[in-house]
Parts: sequence; structure tokens; C-alpha cells
Amino acid sequence: MAVRQIKNGKAAGPDNIPAEALKSDIERSCTDQIATLRIIVEQSVEWNSSLYINFIDYEKAFDSVDRRTLWKLLRHYGVPEKIVNIIRNSYDGLQCKVVH
Repeated sequence: MAVRQIKNGKAAGPDNIPAEALKSDIERSCTDQIATLRIIVEQSVEWNSSLYINFIDYEKAFDSVDRRTLWKLLRHYGVPEKIVNIIRNSYDGLQCKVVH
């Protein structure tokens, strides 16, 4: 269904990608995630639109970097403010616990 929504241009959100497209849950395999990502990339190429992908390994990176410094460095290296804000917003109010 998410693929159909993407193809029809009816996906939710300003990026036209439904939140469910990359929803992580235990039931989905790595192969499913890769297939979903591939569809999103192909659609971006087809629509000739920019695509930014952010992967976060919370186990290795969570709270290990001063976030204010991270935002400054992203800007320093030319990451657009809109993208910095998207990444920063993914951390706002985030509470996470890594369990093995």
C-alpha cells in the first residue's frame, strides 16, 4: 500500500514519503528495509527530486556527541539549514535505551 501511495503521489508529509515506509519493527527483515529504501530512491530519481537519507546507529552514537557542536559542524560543512533542522528535530524529546 505504501508503494502505491508513493506512486500515486498521495503519500503523507512534505517529502511525499509515508511515515510507515521505514517504520522499524521486529517483524520486518533487513531485506524488506533495503527494498523499501530502493523504491524510495527510484521514485526520487523518477521525480527528479532531491533525496537525503539519514541513518543513525543509536547504539554507537546516542549521546556520545555534543549536539550543539554537531549542528555547527553540519552547517560548517555546507549541509543546508533545512536538513540540519530535520536531523535536529529527530533528536528533540528523544528518549532511547539500547538493550542487548
